[in-house]
Amino acid sequence: MRILPLLVIISLSQFCLGQNVFTTFLDTLVYDDFTTDRNNFPQKYNASEISILEDGLYRIKRLDKDGQSVTYYKTDQPLVSYQISADFTLTKFNKKGTAGLILHGQTLTNGGIFIELSSKKKYRAYKINGTQQGLLSGSPQNKGWIKSKNLTSKKNTITVSVEQGYFDIYFNGQYTYTIYDTQFDRGKVGIFSGPRTEVLIDQFSIKKSGKNLAQLATGNKLGMQTPVEPAFEEVILIFKTKIDLQQKEIANLEKQVNKCKSMLNYDTTLITKNIELIKNNQRITHQLDSTTKALSTATKRLNYLESIKEDIEEGANGDLVMNLTTILAGIKRENMSLKTTNTTLAEINTQLKKDNAVLLREIERIKSLLESR
Repeated sequence: MRILPLLVIISLSQFCLGQNVFTTFLDTLVYDDFTTDRNNFPQKYNASEISILEDGLYRIKRLDKDGQSVTYYKTDQPLVSYQISADFTLTKFNKKGTAGLILHGQTLTNGGIFIELSSKKKYRAYKINGTQQGLLSGSPQNKGWIKSKNLTSKKNTITVSVEQGYFDIYFNGQYTYTIYDTQFDRGKVGIFSGPRTEVLIDQFSIKKSGKNLAQLATGNKLGMQTPVEPAFEEVILIFKTKIDLQQKEIANLEKQVNKCKSMLNYDTTLITKNIELIKNNQRITHQLDSTTKALSTATKRLNYLESIKEDIEEGANGDLVMNLTTILAGIKRENMSLKTTNTTLAEINTQLKKDNAVLLREIERIKSLLESR
């Protein structure tokens, strides 16, 4: 009887020592590089978490020191057999941060299979069912964590092939581990971020098996078995592979186009011209202020001289008028000169205002060009 538990342990350990999913997943269901708002994942912004599209990345940031931030891929039907892949980068927001993938997610009962990475080149797998958590990797002493040479301290690509209860895990293209669980046979897929962790995702894809490609191409319906020549099936698979590659190329081209559009806002010619116009506007404004000040001084002087003239002309003492005749003549000449100067300054002031208005309109036009691009 003691031998039986030992055999069971040895048999289960074999699940973790080699691949168990040998299906080739060729049919791309989802490919998202987050360059466009395809709405595959929700966007949230609150006091506990941030999940947004930003600069061709999907950013998930858990602000709380407890709990997880979970985002599920939006799909109508649960997934059964598939291959999921995502590029993860843990930022320096928290040196002990963790993040990973959720497989066979049960949104109603709060369950699923979690593949979790840490910034210390470690990983673990565990299952959550309601409030219960069970380890699927490692040992309880290490809380399931296993160190892997296939992981890096920066960016890592997680790929998991899922079929009939087996989960083959690959890190950066290298097979690493297999877990086995049959409690959840289907569900949603998603991404999660641990407490006080920021993770960046720049690629996410889901593929399914391409077994039925030939049947779809020959119009097979109602489960009827139609013989398909191997050569024809191979041609179909080649074309499907080419289509998948073209879809990725289209996504990359869209990313480059969006980048070029964003760079239009940094047209150096327009920016240089805008700066030059702003400087000219400041210079003319300064000149306008100086001319306005000179005009105000001349006007005050003219008003003063006019008041003296009126006092002299209205005075009752004729001798005083006779004695001040010479002074009055000089004041009149000075008055005429000031009037001429006042008129000139007023014309200059008017012209400067017009020039300033033209420059302001030009600056507004340049700004609108910059904003529209």
